Amino acid sequence: MAGNNPHMEEITKIRVYGVSEITWYVREYLAEDALLASLAVQGEISGFRAHSSGHIYFTLKEKDSALKTVMFRRYAGDLAWQPGDGDHVVVIGSVSLYERDGTCQLYAEEIIPAGDGAQARALNELKERLAAEGLFDAQRKQPLPQFAVDIGVITSAEGAAWADIRRVAAARNPKARLTLYPVAVQGERAPAELAKACAAADSGGHEVLIIGRGGGAEEDLAAFNHELVVRAVANLRTAVIAAVGHESDFTLCDLAADWRAATPSHAAAAAVADRFEIEERLSDIEAALRGALGRDLKRRRQMLVALDVEPAARRGLERRQQRLDVAIARLEALSPLGSLRRGYCLVERSDGSVLRRAADVRPGERLKIYAAEGQIFAMAEGMEDDKSQA
Repeated sequence: MAGNNPHMEEITKIRVYGVSEITWYVREYLAEDALLASLAVQGEISGFRAHSSGHIYFTLKEKDSALKTVMFRRYAGDLAWQPGDGDHVVVIGSVSLYERDGTCQLYAEEIIPAGDGAQARALNELKERLAAEGLFDAQRKQPLPQFAVDIGVITSAEGAAWADIRRVAAARNPKARLTLYPVAVQGERAPAELAKACAAADSGGHEVLIIGRGGGAEEDLAAFNHELVVRAVANLRTAVIAAVGHESDFTLCDLAADWRAATPSHAAAAAVADRFEIEERLSDIEAALRGALGRDLKRRRQMLVALDVEPAARRGLERRQQRLDVAIARLEALSPLGSLRRGYCLVERSDGSVLRRAADVRPGERLKIYAAEGQIFAMAEGMEDDKSQA
């Protein structure tokens, strides 16, 4: 085998150490340094986490430098106050190497408050100023679309957040379209890239946007507290979900967004409607439409029946009117008034009976003669029949 690898001969000539040997050596070397064995370090707490074991973990930072710090339970239990992110403190302890991770750590024995952290104060001042401008007002927030399938995602292409969003979206609706706007999510160039990606995604015609990243310490999430990014999120015309870190993490972008998700996975679940929910909703809509169409068809049929009844009734009325007109004409032909209009007269005797024969009249009898346009009162002087004229 040595003949196949020209470097093996060189390697066999030097001492090769194992990783554990080196980490042990560095730890022992640090332990012998009197300065590192007992010292006081001043800085600002970030990423504070109290473990269920009783140990305390955080990062002590100053400008661009950071030092991982741990305080074991036997010391943490004696603390007279509760430290937290942004607290400016002096930590008394020792520096050593954590061999498992190869990390140089500060092992704290005492934590002394040294005033408010400058970064925490600056963040709070920015929050108050933007709030006064109305950037976090509820009336600015848009509702999320119910059945979005076109989602723009602003996050790191290499981060776990993008993988989680794709996984959840694919499970909920395989037809969902995700467009990634890759950015740096921490570091000096992150704020500018995030703001630029917001503008690009807002003009991309998406139904909803997701902006965020996976969890991390406070300094890792700092870009999402940057004023440039917060304003970019607040000014988005497209509905946006902020998904920065884990559930306990909170940034100013969460306040500026239309909706805050506890994690990127929750953001994907909120943005992408479940396909079964869509199918059920469509089924309900179809049933409602069928019901409405059925009722409308029934109503129209009833209208047609009513229209058929109405022409039939009109035809019946016309036939009845025709028969009535015929009857009226017949009555008019038989009516005495008809005879009067034709030039005849009607004579009524004094007892109110109609004079039918000349022989019935008595001399001196008062008579009433009905003509077409009035009545004539007369007195009979006598009677003369047709025989007397012959």
